[in-house]
Formats: sequence, structure tokens, C-alpha cells
Amino acid sequence: MNQFHRLVCWASCALLSMLLALPASAAENSKPRKAKIKAVTYNLYVGADIFRVFNPPICGPAQAVNDIHNIIQYTNFPERAQAIADQIMYEEPHVVGLQEVSLLRTQFPGNSLAPDGSGIEFLGDFPADPEFIFKLDASDVQYDFLQILLDALHARGLDYVAIEGASPVNADVEFPAIEFDAACNPLGLPTDVRLTDRDVILVRANLDVNVALKNNFQVNAPIEVPTLIPTPAGLIPALYVTEYSRGWGAINVTIKDHSFWVVNAHLEVGDRLLPPSEGLNLVQAAQALELGQLATSLQPPLLVLGDINSSPASLVTDPRPAYGIIMSFPLSDVWMLQRPASKDPGYTFGQNETVDNPESLMFERIDYVFANFGDLVPKQVKAEVLGTDVSDKTPSGLWPSDHAGVGVKLGFER
Repeated sequence: MNQFHRLVCWASCALLSMLLALPASAAENSKPRKAKIKAVTYNLYVGADIFRVFNPPICGPAQAVNDIHNIIQYTNFPERAQAIADQIMYEEPHVVGLQEVSLLRTQFPGNSLAPDGSGIEFLGDFPADPEFIFKLDASDVQYDFLQILLDALHARGLDYVAIEGASPVNADVEFPAIEFDAACNPLGLPTDVRLTDRDVILVRANLDVNVALKNNFQVNAPIEVPTLIPTPAGLIPALYVTEYSRGWGAINVTIKDHSFWVVNAHLEVGDRLLPPSEGLNLVQAAQALELGQLATSLQPPLLVLGDINSSPASLVTDPRPAYGIIMSFPLSDVWMLQRPASKDPGYTFGQNETVDNPESLMFERIDYVFANFGDLVPKQVKAEVLGTDVSDKTPSGLWPSDHAGVGVKLGFER
């Protein structure tokens, strides 16, 4: 073989080697990357027990609201938000589902009890029908939990965006707060306190959100609070009537080559003292059924995040029905996929109202990540509770929330 033929052979062999290598390289590049998603659910805690208004002290509901307002300031969400942001920074989630993302607004002096009735809206013919609501006109922002948390995340170099289309506004209620002396004499003018409850989905700013959905549940808890309102004839009994709405949000988000549905929800609290078919348990059951139907209507892979106010003992020793209902749908409790409850119950609720108890008081699991993996096979399932170690407390000794967060890291193969 002369030099020319050897050169042609060498070039042909080199070209053939390149061509043989190309399909393997192309196939490798076209192969979808392994699916993974990291998510956190966290109930931020409004900062006080709002149910105080249903069992008020001797001076009435306005005194209870004053107490609630004072406790919210004591439990100091701006400080607690720093601890929650630390937990999120540690987990580095793609998606965060938040509940009790409160917006607290005030008006001083309030007009709810103004003698001219300017702060009251009657729902029927007064005085024959004494049902009413206080107008929602307090506008001075005291705490915006969402903005406070976003600022804390940004200070840590974390760029998350709140998906407005998946973040419902739930209950929006306003009531006068009055400080009284021991004889129930007012010590000053009333402050109108307005509480707006929201659920929010946060997503890393570099991810694509393809679809965003939100709504309030169809069935919600009614509120009735007997109180006194001013009239030209003096204070007379009347009934404050409203509804404490709750809701859900959902997004379809693309993480690398894979899209996931993520749903975030907060269900009604329920009642341990009543059977599943009565009172707040009935409301919770209706909301859990609606949530399960929503999850079933979405294409997996799917995660459902949230506070459902029901334990795994649901419908056995716990009359609150939500967990039992949700598990009747094609959804898995991710915590149970990782570890048996007998080894680590994963408690997520129980700190005291002022979140300043020295040691953790968590005693039940009511915050969850549920999943339907579809055709993805989970190869890595890691779940942990967040914010329950003493080292997680704020400098002044507050727990991040009365709830623990739950963080999951999931890796899949098709």
C-alpha cells in the first residue's frame, strides 16, 4: 500500500470512528435527565390562638381580640421569619408551600364601634335581624408575612417568587380590639384589627411555571360571635356573622426535563370532641374530599403539600377525617415511604401559643407531603421535619412556628 492509500485509509478510519461515536454521544445527550424535586411545606403560624374570640374573657370579644393582637406582636413574626428562612436555605427546595401567610392591618382609632354605625354592615333588617359584619376597611399594614419572609430569603441570597395565580386569599375578617380595666371600663379608643389569611406557593425564580390555579374550598366554617354594638339607644346585643374561608393553590412547574404538579392547601382545624360527621369535622371532610378530587384530576407526577389538621390515626382514635379521606385517593404519604411511623412519628405540631416553651412540645403529625408518582419510580425518598431542634429557635427563644416544616427530596427513574 502506497502512502496515498495509507492516507486515505487513515482518514476513512478516523471518519468512521467519529461517526460511530456520534450516535452514542447524541443518545446520551438526548436521554432525559433523571427526575428530581425538592419541596417544603410550612405553616407560618399567625402568632396567636384566634379561637380565643369564641370563648372571650369577661369584657367580651373586643377584649379577646386585643389579647390576640398583643400575643401576635409578642410572637414576633419578623424574628421568626429569619429562623424559617434558615430552614428553607438548608433544604434548597424547588417549591415551597406556605400556610397562614397572614396580612395584619389596623386602623386607629377604629370605626367599627363608631356611634354613627359607619363601620358596621347589617345583613338583614335591624333590629329585627341583628346579624352584621364589621366593614373591611383597616388598611395600615402592620405585618405582611409574605413580604417579610421573601425579604429574609433574599438576604440569604435565595431568589424565590410568590406565584399569585396559585396563592388564594382565604378568610378576611375585621374586629375591634379594646383594652379594659378590671371593671371592664375601656382604657382607650378601639383599634380595628383586620386579619387576612393566605396560602402561598413559592418557586425558585429560575424555574418555569406552566400553569397556576387557585380557589377557595366550596365548604367553609361559619363564624358567629355574639357581641354588643352601638346604636343611638346605646349598646345592644347583636350577632357578628361571617365565614372562615380556606383554600388551595396548584402549579405545574418544570424542573430540568420534567414537569410536576404541586398543590398546596390548608384544611379546617376539625374537632377532637365531635364525631367525623359533625361540626368542624364535617367541614374538614368536605374540604379533604375536594382536595382529593383535585389531585386526582391532575396528571402525575404530583405532590400535595399542606397542613390538613388530621393525624394518621384519622377515623380510628382521631375523629378528624381528612387523613383517612385523602389516603383513599391514589396518593402516598411520603413520610411513610421513608420510614415506619413506629421508628419516628415525625410530629409537626404542638408548640405552645406563645412559641416560647423551652423544649419542643410537638405531639402529632398533621403537616404532610402526599404524592402520586405516575410512571416515575422513586429511587431516593428523603423526608424530615424542620424547626424542632432547640438550635432552630430565634435569639429571643421563640420557635420558628407552632408547626414544624416538612422537607422532602425525591429522585426518580422512569
